[in-house]
Amino acid sequence: MFCTNCGNTTETHARFCSKCGKEIVAEPAAKKQHNMEMHVNILGWTFMGFGGLLGLLGIVIVFAGQIIPRMPIPWPPDFPVMLLHFAGFVTGVIGLTTIALAAGVAAAGAGLVQYRSWARVLAAVMSVFLLSKFPLGTAIAIYAYWVLFSQEGGQYYKTHAAGTMA
Repeated sequence: MFCTNCGNTTETHARFCSKCGKEIVAEPAAKKQHNMEMHVNILGWTFMGFGGLLGLLGIVIVFAGQIIPRMPIPWPPDFPVMLLHFAGFVTGVIGLTTIALAAGVAAAGAGLVQYRSWARVLAAVMSVFLLSKFPLGTAIAIYAYWVLFSQEGGQYYKTHAAGTMA
């Protein structure tokens, strides 16, 4: 810290200047501004990347559900064959649901990068689903809520989204 009267360097806990005796008034710390443009871009690209990974996982689930029942595995004679077909159907539904979620997450990311007004709402909805994808999806969802719903982030996004309306 410095004395505003004589410019003398003072200790951080000093109340008076050791050179001139004037009272040291600490200047209030300025509130740190976040670079919200960077955070929105990071969030958008993270959503697109995670959407791509979810899409790949969905494709793997669909194919695994179709391949496993057809593998030449020696099943016991009393094993119900219909159970394999039902398991294939269930994994297919799970895989297609994962692919649909991936498409929504990727679309939200693309919209965020382009500052589309609908992307903020879609990203919030997709973040609800991402919360269950622990730990990576949970971290992305928490980051999304901070970027999109903090006072600074919400105002920044609304301002830039209004500029993209044509």
